[in-house]
Amino acid sequence: MNNVNICLLTEDPRAYKEFMQAKPAHWTVYPDITLQEINAFRHKKGNRASWATRNTKGRAGLVALGSLLVAMEANLFVLTTKSNWSTMMNHLRTNIIDPRCGNCTQAIGL
Repeated sequence: MNNVNICLLTEDPRAYKEFMQAKPAHWTVYPDITLQEINAFRHKKGNRASWATRNTKGRAGLVALGSLLVAMEANLFVLTTKSNWSTMMNHLRTNIIDPRCGNCTQAIGL
């Protein structure tokens, strides 16, 4: 089997853990830096971006933009349709990247 490289953009530690447990052995997963840098500053009850941003003195926003730039280098996407972040990524993909590369990307919506 060919090696598969995955950039997993999630800020949810549970989603990361479940993905890692379910992935095939030949997949190499590169986790979102948010898991490493920002989760320690997250509110314990839910995703409160403003709380994390305040507690990281804005670093949470910078990390999010960095993750977005990395994501926009991909050509295959699996997006969660209920996520505002995924929706934004899909709009960037379909309205900016695809017109410039001749529809070189594909997405699956969950």
